Amino acid sequence: MMRTLRVEAVLSGRSTPSSRFRVLQHVAPLRELGVEVSARPPRINKYSSVPDRWKRHRLVTASARPAFRALKVASRIPVAARSWSADLTWLEREVVPGKVTIEPLLHQPLLFDVDDAIWLISDEYAVASRRLARRARCVLAGNDFLAGWFGDIAPTVERVWTAIDTDRFAPRTGADPGSGRFVVGWTGSATTLPYLLSIERPLAKFLDAARDAKLVVIADIAPQLRDLPPERVEFVRWSPSREAPVVAGFDAGLMPLPDSDWARGKCAFKMLQYLSCGLPAVVSPVGMNRQVLDMADVGIAASSPDEWVEALLQLYSDRDRARRLGCSGRQLVERTFSVKVVSRQLADIFRRYS
Repeated sequence: MMRTLRVEAVLSGRSTPSSRFRVLQHVAPLRELGVEVSARPPRINKYSSVPDRWKRHRLVTASARPAFRALKVASRIPVAARSWSADLTWLEREVVPGKVTIEPLLHQPLLFDVDDAIWLISDEYAVASRRLARRARCVLAGNDFLAGWFGDIAPTVERVWTAIDTDRFAPRTGADPGSGRFVVGWTGSATTLPYLLSIERPLAKFLDAARDAKLVVIADIAPQLRDLPPERVEFVRWSPSREAPVVAGFDAGLMPLPDSDWARGKCAFKMLQYLSCGLPAVVSPVGMNRQVLDMADVGIAASSPDEWVEALLQLYSDRDRARRLGCSGRQLVERTFSVKVVSRQLADIFRRYS
């Protein structure tokens, strides 16, 4: 009988997307595969800023940022201690943004998990990324672009897709997806809203031509879409419980990206959410978006404003094609990007490097 493998995960935060989708959603499936992951979110989220009450206190104003950073590091000491009782340590990004702090204290073998081109943020991030990659036994890279960069630095690299929970992100039941008002949708955070704003004018032209269509935006803040008629835009405030059922109500999903190295570091997660819900995706053919489009007939690439309008109008006018693309996308996610598939890959990796 295969012995249980013990893994200590070092997380950014309970609600941080990289923690939720790269680590936490794999805990239960990995347990069934004989890998026990201790994944305790820190008391202070890695990306939390200095509390307002600190800023108002004159005695700590000057030293507030370094003091709060020190507190973040101190809150990670228990996980560093626990790592010495584990068979390996799973480090989800760096502990403090752009810095190396307690990472040298973590027990080896260390697996460094990365799902963004973090070295592009600043020179400080690049230095930290290189140091951690060299120290790790292996880098778990979210796509081929990331694997290529870390492959020149780390001892070994394994490409591990960001997985989709296909039980949670599933096609809607009940009403025929081709009936009723046609809904194009986008989901994301405030930091990625500029990508949606970049196609505001094509969306305006599409909505003008498709009079019974509307745009639904899921985000943590409301977008400022001044070129779109407000009665044709619905804003849904993001929450973990709300996102999947609202996405399932779309008829097509949007993932615009700029043609940049930062975008090439993205793991096409929005696109995969749409596909998992049985939706066709209209996406910028950049980085992993292009790669997913090449895997199966699941959506339409759009690079120019005219192409965005044309792609949306094609799906609007040909609902049978939209359904076929969505069905193909669901099948692709189930066989390649589902939590069950990626968890099995992770279990194999953990046993090889432990």
